[in-house]
Amino acid sequence: MTFWQWVKYILLATFLPNSLVRMEWRMLRLLNKDRKDFGLSKLGMQADLREVAKNHSKDMVKKDYFEHVNLKGETPADRLKVQRVTDVVSGENLAKIGGYPNPVVEAEEGLMKSPGHRANILNKKYNCVGIGIIKSKDDIYYFTQNFAKRVLKFTKKIRKRVSLKRGLRLKGFSFEPLSGIYYKVTFSCTAKALYKGVINLRDDHFDFNLNFGETGRFEVSLFAMPKENPEDSELANKFEVKVMNWWFWF
Repeated sequence: MTFWQWVKYILLATFLPNSLVRMEWRMLRLLNKDRKDFGLSKLGMQADLREVAKNHSKDMVKKDYFEHVNLKGETPADRLKVQRVTDVVSGENLAKIGGYPNPVVEAEEGLMKSPGHRANILNKKYNCVGIGIIKSKDDIYYFTQNFAKRVLKFTKKIRKRVSLKRGLRLKGFSFEPLSGIYYKVTFSCTAKALYKGVINLRDDHFDFNLNFGETGRFEVSLFAMPKENPEDSELANKFEVKVMNWWFWF
């Protein structure tokens, strides 16, 4: 937890000890304790991942199912994509607990006993998580943990549609020291690069505009360039964007 996340947890524990939000932050503490026991770095709670996790737990309670693939046929990766969470490395854990005085503890212990869920919790690539907990009418708790390897943090959700005139503004900061960001833009139906370039960071922050020469659907790939070895760039984010003429803009 960051300092402010810790303060938030203390306030919740003091004034709302039995709230679902407090339970989510308690699960984060337990999850990070499990990682610490294996010499791994702590995960930070991210609001966008938490929103996706909470929505899936809520959907499972409302429609009475318990699966990674929802009733629309959407996988965890699909749900992240719909919410414009663009990190390319991600994973999901689910738990369903009822009849215990400490459901958060039981859920985390159960996940650690399951090889697949344990692998997600102890995956050294992940550096952030979103946890969503919903309680059903019959007192059953549904837990969703959405993990991601996050290199770039965007200050605003990436738009699905942009105007040809304005282009797409990308603003945020990096979670690790980078020399720059290499970007590549292709038509969604082809792999041929239409536009590409390198954006330099200032104090780990970036603020740049992607301009498009024509309308259509494009796929944008962002590669993180390490400060020590920029040539060892790694794909960090990928997303689609629809570019429209201004008279279709709304």
